[in-house]
Amino acid sequence: MHKFACKDLGIDCEFSATGENKEETLQKAMAHGGVVHKDLMEGQTEEQKAGFDKMLYDSIQPV
Repeated sequence: MHKFACKDLGIDCEFSATGENKEETLQKAMAHGGVVHKDLMEGQTEEQKAGFDKMLYDSIQPV
């Protein structure tokens, strides 16, 4: 099992996700972020988005 929480990235949000592996957890986190935190991604360059995606992936931890 793996876990992610928006707070792990310094985002003021109570959302957390768990999954059997990093990829499943990442999918849940991205689905949430694409709706609830859409404004955070707007206006970012592709390089900035890639950096955020890496930071998100790296923040997913085993539980």
